[in-house]
Amino acid sequence: MNLKEFQGVEVIYIDSTIFISHHSTDAADRKECTAFLGAVEKGGINAATSSITIDETVYILLKFKAAEILNTDRHYKILRALRHDKHVFDEAWEVAQEHIDYVDALRSKERLQIITQTADPIAVGGLARKYQLLPRDASHLGIMRNNLIINIATNDSNFERIEGIAVWMPRS
Repeated sequence: MNLKEFQGVEVIYIDSTIFISHHSTDAADRKECTAFLGAVEKGGINAATSSITIDETVYILLKFKAAEILNTDRHYKILRALRHDKHVFDEAWEVAQEHIDYVDALRSKERLQIITQTADPIAVGGLARKYQLLPRDASHLGIMRNNLIINIATNDSNFERIEGIAVWMPRS
């Protein structure tokens, strides 16, 4: 379903892909993701995310910024620089901190619920196997199920094969 059409009082779980597109200047769907998050900011959408989503988003934003600074896409080179080069880490952290401040402001205004309880690892393994999901996506699904959330805002089409949830994606 088209993300810009989501409305109503039901909770929607925001996946990291929405936040990442919002923060990425070159994302094709940035405008739609930013508009959706703007509606969350205004209180027009009952939204939730999780601490693992925030962690995932921060990690990806750090890696993207470090890759840009280093002009490389080599995973281990990026991680080595983030761990050992304070200049690279500090510059990349600015983007990560921007995201942390953003979600904290949404939480402070009571516009975004941040779920801190994780899903049971055994249940996550079962969900990963049943729906052929990577562990992080299975964790998101487990958190959604634990909190009776049936809507997800995401760019990840893997969620479309899951029974019992409504997947809301940006359509650029």
